[in-house]
Amino acid sequence: MKKVLINGLIFGFASCVAVSLVTAEGLHAEQAYMRAMPPGQQVTAAFLKLVNSNDRACKITGGSSPIAADLQIHEHLHSDGMMRMRPVESVTVEAGQSILFEPGQLHLMLFGIQAPLVSGQPQEFTLTTEGCGSVVVAAEVRSLFKNKPAQSTNSQKSNNIHKGHDHKMHSDKNIQGSSK
Repeated sequence: MKKVLINGLIFGFASCVAVSLVTAEGLHAEQAYMRAMPPGQQVTAAFLKLVNSNDRACKITGGSSPIAADLQIHEHLHSDGMMRMRPVESVTVEAGQSILFEPGQLHLMLFGIQAPLVSGQPQEFTLTTEGCGSVVVAAEVRSLFKNKPAQSTNSQKSNNIHKGHDHKMHSDKNIQGSSK
């Protein structure tokens, strides 16, 4: 028990120091969250805004998390009418600029998660950079599903009417933008 407490204090202190160093160097995260996972899954995505108030560019080269075996930077690409996801070696946040990691675009992938993520609880991960220190990020876990209304007779009737509706007119951006 003592060892767990000491390790927790060391990790907590190291996290505080890393945050302080990063703040002093001007790179920080805002609006960070990660998705809860469906049962049986071990992969999730994280999203955030990275703000660089430095007078030099900061190159994000990867990261790590105590909850995941691997953390990678990924991007979505539209190719041959299909949306594809691929890893990216690094991303540069120019001096005085910010960059968004968001659904359907640039994002972080966490692989090998062994325990379920609970909506509303924060999880930490660390982003590593070349020349700008490390960024410790606390990301709120968010459910994949908004509060789903219970099915009632009236909502079942609405669903039957809704069946003939053409969803092609909705874009992914509109749907994703409404969940933020």
